[in-house]
Amino acid sequence: MRFLTNKKGSALLGALVVAAVAAFGAYAYFTSTGSGSGTATVGSSSAIQLSGSPAAQLFPGGADAPVTVSIHNPGGGKEYVGTISGTVATNGGCVGSWFTVDSVAYDASVDAGATVTAGTNVRMADSGTDQDACQGKSMTINWTSN
Repeated sequence: MRFLTNKKGSALLGALVVAAVAAFGAYAYFTSTGSGSGTATVGSSSAIQLSGSPAAQLFPGGADAPVTVSIHNPGGGKEYVGTISGTVATNGGCVGSWFTVDSVAYDASVDAGATVTAGTNVRMADSGTDQDACQGKSMTINWTSN
């Protein structure tokens, strides 16, 4: 190995060693294991807001009146709405049980902050008794969902 005996040869060998280390990315490291924990907060369900009014007047034994039910999700996450039901509240002598509100099988999620609609019907039964107490009354439909 004659080239190592002069200064040029030593410099060349040194340069080759530096180049080889750089090319192969020589490095040292320690291996380790670890563990840890973190926290997350889960939101909570918010109550869906339901509203709707019949689009036509009701009469004893008369035709169904269509109702558009508005379904509003005021919460920060999606809310699943199953079946929507309505009952008519008694108003004075006008008895709520004389009315039938068809249930709505909505069965879908409502996005946060969104309002969607669903259609249903309400009707007034002919009770076979005097229903004059209902004339001109505004009846309240109480909505629930599950």
